[in-house]
Order: sequence, then structure tokens, then C-alpha cells
Amino acid sequence: MDWTYFWNHILQWVTLHPITAYLAIFLIALSESLAIVGLLVPGTVMMVGIGALAGIGAISLKITLLAALFGAIAGDGISYWLGYHYHQRIREFWPFRNHPRLLSHGEEFFHRHGGKSVFLGRFVGPVRPIIPVIAGMLDMSPKHFVFVNVLSAIGWAFAYIIPGVILGSSLTLIGVVSTRLSLLLLLLLLLLWLTFWLSKKVFVVLSRLGPKSERLLLPLLCLSLVVAGWVFLGVLEDVLTMDPLVRADQSIYQFLQSLRTTWVDQLMVAVTEMGDAVMNIFTAATILLILLFKRNFRAAIYWLLAVSGGALLVELFKWLLHRPRPIDIYQGISSWGFPSGHTTMSVVLFGFLAILLVRSFPPRWSWIPFAVAIGTSLLIAFSRLYLGVHWLSDVLGGFSLGWAWATLLGIFYLRKPTGPQPTKLLLISLTVVYLLVGAWHIQQRHRQDMSRYLVQHQVQRFSFSDWQTKSWQQLPAWRIDFGGEMEQPLTLQWAGNPEILATKLRQQGWVDAAGIDYKQLLNFFVPDVSVQQLPLLPQLTSGQHEQLRMALDQGEQRLVLRLWPTRFQLDKSAAPLWVGSVETEQAIATAGLLTLPRGRRNFTAALQQLEQRLVADLRVAEVRRSQQESEDSPGWTGRIILIWDASELSVKEH
Repeated sequence: MDWTYFWNHILQWVTLHPITAYLAIFLIALSESLAIVGLLVPGTVMMVGIGALAGIGAISLKITLLAALFGAIAGDGISYWLGYHYHQRIREFWPFRNHPRLLSHGEEFFHRHGGKSVFLGRFVGPVRPIIPVIAGMLDMSPKHFVFVNVLSAIGWAFAYIIPGVILGSSLTLIGVVSTRLSLLLLLLLLLLWLTFWLSKKVFVVLSRLGPKSERLLLPLLCLSLVVAGWVFLGVLEDVLTMDPLVRADQSIYQFLQSLRTTWVDQLMVAVTEMGDAVMNIFTAATILLILLFKRNFRAAIYWLLAVSGGALLVELFKWLLHRPRPIDIYQGISSWGFPSGHTTMSVVLFGFLAILLVRSFPPRWSWIPFAVAIGTSLLIAFSRLYLGVHWLSDVLGGFSLGWAWATLLGIFYLRKPTGPQPTKLLLISLTVVYLLVGAWHIQQRHRQDMSRYLVQHQVQRFSFSDWQTKSWQQLPAWRIDFGGEMEQPLTLQWAGNPEILATKLRQQGWVDAAGIDYKQLLNFFVPDVSVQQLPLLPQLTSGQHEQLRMALDQGEQRLVLRLWPTRFQLDKSAAPLWVGSVETEQAIATAGLLTLPRGRRNFTAALQQLEQRLVADLRVAEVRRSQQESEDSPGWTGRIILIWDASELSVKEH
């Protein structure tokens, strides 16, 4: 299903039918507070979603709050009237007749909290639509009920709609910067949430079995071993026979490379550094020394087997399969991709450590070490995929191999009673290692690794004359966001060092984008702020961060120029070619909560303003995209200007 189309269709419908939308908000709030009906309606989720619509400006925030407020008051009011009018006879009505506990739970809550229960019950899911009925049954004063009902409805409307507004406003802000960034953050959060939710569910179910949960731990590990072994063998078969998973590797690789941003690159490089050989050695040595110091020799032997066995398995399969990585960045056996060493060793280290510590945790908390182990390993595995140094099959193979090895040893280790582990000492020591050694390691390696993990593109060259006549058409025509959405036309191309262009523009009054500080971030929430007080937000195209971002003050507006690198160069001078956009920005308030700099999409007019301000020694050639390429933007006629510094390129190219 095309969710972008679906979402845009909803926004269009809401915009065209605002009265119907506000009536729907009223009815949702009413039904969410109505006796029995409120148990069936997912009102909380729906109200947050409605708040998100207000956050992006599709509907009015004030009217939305009023519609939700009156709906909540009416819903509780109807429920109160039912209880006040029918009193104890309401027990004879369906569904209370078949489910008497619905009323008894509400009565217990009301007797415990008295009149405050009407206010508190508004925010407690299971009793929310029942408490007003109980208040009426027990003859709560109508005046008292109305006062508490209105007060609680005000709090409820703000509590459930404002988070949605913030979410919608945040997505709007992120969307201004890059849809790719928001999608990547969503993928990471979803992955971690699923890990913690599933781990907690499994162990909560086990903890409810009481003493039986300890006996079920070994069968659970056996099941994990079977699943992990089956996954590893399946991935290995696909790698050997070039089955569909391997064919999907390239698609996943291209997809994630399209999400690359400078900010997330820095984070993912740091994550991958926390899972490399240096940190693995420090982690393994720290745990081994503590176990030996505490004379827990059996655990120390198994720990040594886990670490050394995992490393040998990685080297063995790399040597046997000789599977190339997506990019060539290592030497020797490490140059081969399957399985991912970072992934395998992180699963072995953290997974077997969780097995060592699981009996030291109370049954209801025993899910925590496994959730942290799997979550940390998933982050490291994801960093390898994101940085493009492993295929998906490499990571899946490494994860399943590491988990199979860790659970196999864990089964043998847990078959015998284990003494108390130095849990606090182990956790404190590991925290110190990752804070101190990890920080030192990242500081030493980060700059070099950022260069190592750069997105690798094949450079294409053509002559200066070809660029002016026909080859300019090979450069991107649009700033493309995730899903192929065309954001802005790239209306200029620059040949050479972008700093030369920046110097010329500074002479004309243009200013560079400053770093975003907390004062500028607070200006997002000021309703009447000028666009000059708002930060010049970065934008991305094809995963590339702009290398030049400048603005020219024009009173209530500002003219903004952005320049991105391409994979093209001029032949003789090796001068890189850049693509850029020029647009006028102004401050636009969204939902009365957030003020953002928004482009006016006056691309042709903005390009003419830029051209008028270029100095004499910059040469300009005008070209034009076809009508088909430019028809998607009403503010653009397809006109593009090619710019170069005559003193810099003329001699070299001619």
C-alpha cells in the first residue's frame, strides 16, 4: 500500500471538509468517554493522531481542542445521567448483567478516591468510561460532578492532543530538513521497541509461572538455539546458491545508502567503533578478570570458550566462503564479508553475558539483560548495514551464528546449578569500560573512520565544453527525497571550489549559515519571530548534506542558496561540479505552536535575483530543462544557470 498517497489523501479530505472533521473529533471524544463504548474505541491513539493533524496545520488547534473538550464533557455527562437515572437497575442492563466485574472495579476505585475518582478516572484506561456511571449510581452531587467533569475534560484534551501536536510539528520540522532522517530514526526506534517489547513479553509470561519459570529457561534457550541454527543454515544456503535473500542484498544496500546523512554517519560510526575488535578485547578481558578474581572458574572457562569460539567461527566462515563486501576497506581475511564479525561478536559477548547474569535477576526482571544484549547487538548490526560495509545476509548470518553459539554454551552452562555472580561489579566495570575506554577509542579513531566509511561513488568526467552544451543534463534536476519525491528544482550548477563562490557572495552581503544554538531552537516556539531569527535549516539530497548554505536578508524574507556535491568532474582541471537551489524563505506559523522557515517556491524569480548579484569575474551560461522536467513545479520555468570562475577555469580547461 502507498502510505504516502494514503496520508496525502487524508490531509486533502480534512482540508476540504473541516466541519465534518471537527464533528468527527467531537464524536470520537464523546464515544471515548461514553459508558462501555469507551472500552471499545481506541480514543487515546485517535486523539494523538488528531493532534498530529493539528500539528502539521491541517486543522485548527483551537477548534480541535474545543471539539475534544465538549465531546469529553458530553460523554461523561451522558454516562453520569445513566447512572443517576437508573441507579442500581443499571446492573440488570447488558453488558453489566453478564460482566458484573465492570461495575465492581469502578465502585472499588470510586470508594478508594471519592469525588477525585471522576478526575483521576478520566486518565485511567480500564475505568475511564465506567466511573461517571458509578458517580451517578452513588448519587454524587450534579454540581460537584459538573465541576470535576469540566476540569478533567480540559486536562484530558490537552494531555492527549498536545503530544500529537508536538509530534506533528516535529515531523514537519524533520520533514523540512529531510524525510530520510525521520524515516531512519523511525526504523531505529521501531527496531529497539520491538526488541524490548518482545523480550519483556516472553519473560513476563515465564515469571507468572512462578517456580516453573526456572525450569522453562533451558527449554527456551533450546528453542532459541534451534531457531538461530535454522536461520543461519538458511542464510548460508542462500549465500551459496545465490537465492532470493542474496538478490535482495543489493536493494537493501541501495536503500540504506540513500538514507545516509552526515549527522547519522557520525552516530553510526561511533556505534560501529563500540563493537570493533578493540572494544571487544577490553570487554572480554574485563569480564574474564572479574570472574577469575571472584574465583568463579567455571563461568570463566565458559566465557573464554564463548569469546574464542565466536572469533574462530567468524574467521573460519570468512576463509571458507571468501564472500566480497559491498566496498573494499579491509585487508586479509577481514576483507571478506560473511559473516559480519562486528555482529557475531557483539551477540556472543552480550548474549552470553546475559545468560551468565539471568539467574541473578528476579524472575520479573530477567528480561532486562536479554533485551539490552539484543538491543545493543542490533544497533551494532544496523550500523554495519547503514555504513554499507556488509550485506544484509552478512548481518543476518552473523547474528544467527552468534546467538546459536551463545545459547549452545548457555545450555551446557545452566544445566548445573550456578553460584551467585558478581552482577553489580560486572555491570559497573563494563559501564566504566564503555564510558572511558569507549570515549578514548572514539576520539582516537573517529576522524579516520569517518573517511573510511564515506559513501563511495564512481566519479564521472567530461570536458568543459561538453558540460556547457549537453552534459549539464546528466546532473540531477531535482532535490530528491525518500520515495522519489521531488522537493525543489536544482536551478544552478557550479564548477570549481565552492569557497570561491562563497567569497564572491559574501562581498554582496550574503552570510553563511551559523550553527544552530538553543536560542534559535527556542525561536521555533515564538509566534511572531522574523525569519532572520530562525536557523537556516540544512537539507539533503540523495543522502548528501549541502556543502554551502548561505542567505541574503530581504526584510521579511531571505534569499537562500544551497549547494550539494555530485559525482561529476571536469576533465582537465578535475574541478568538481555542484548542484544548487535558490529560494526565498519566510517565517510561517504552524498550528499556532511552531514557527518554521518555509520556502515560497519562487524558483525562477529567486534565480534571477541571484544572477543579478553575481560579480563580474563569474561567468554565467543559461540552459533550460525540458517542459516535461519542469512542469511539476509552478514556480519554475525550467531555467538553469551554469556558473564558473573565469580566472580559475579558463586557462586550465582551454
